[in-house]
Amino acid sequence: MGRRPPGEPAEIVLAERHVPYRLQRSPRRRTVTLSIDAERGLVVYAPQRMAQGRLDGILREKARWILAKTEEMRRQRRLRPVPEAAPGNLLPWRGRWLPLAVEGDGGRRSLREEGGVLWLGLPPRTLARLEPHGVRGPALHAELVAGYRDAARGTLEERALHFAARLRVAPRSLRVKDQQHRWGSASARGIVNFNWRLILAPPAVLDYVVVHELCHLHELNHSPRFWAHVAAALPDYRQRQDWLREHGAELYDL
Repeated sequence: MGRRPPGEPAEIVLAERHVPYRLQRSPRRRTVTLSIDAERGLVVYAPQRMAQGRLDGILREKARWILAKTEEMRRQRRLRPVPEAAPGNLLPWRGRWLPLAVEGDGGRRSLREEGGVLWLGLPPRTLARLEPHGVRGPALHAELVAGYRDAARGTLEERALHFAARLRVAPRSLRVKDQQHRWGSASARGIVNFNWRLILAPPAVLDYVVVHELCHLHELNHSPRFWAHVAAALPDYRQRQDWLREHGAELYDL
């Protein structure tokens, strides 16, 4: 989000393995801190003036921990089943898992929850094209993702307008994209991007990302002043942030 993952891309060789990471330097930092999760990978926070050689030495000292955590994340991701787009299968929607149902819809494609069911409405021609294949498989998956993106666009635009008024910012443009390594981003020109997968997360988490990115229109950094803006809008933002760090990778399996 914002400039997340933070810092510049870098790489180090540990036990003959090339390990990529992001380096974030700060003049206020006095020690090196490592963070690793499925969303961002390895992030290294270091003092501004620490020599690269000294930093490399610290990373080598932590090599066993870094490699173990990296392998653990890879193993968990391999073991996690990818939900198949098929009627009756449970699929994510706003922080819940709901059975999918497909129905004919005379208008445009739609995706909604009703009665504890995730309804994918498709125009008759589209549904007829899918039915010979049993209304499942890659073609249905593409329609489902398109439905998610449409729903995300409407929800994110509504929530962004809501919080923009509270934060007294005016984004120049709001875009919903397929971002592989970010939940959102914001530029100095006022262009704010969001990941469509946020529609899969709980509404409180989606709101956190919206507020996070809009606050970057005040501060294009992660300084104390930036976090003060976030906390003013969402005093419990840390709990929402924790959910995203713990479960965010699961949303990329779709």
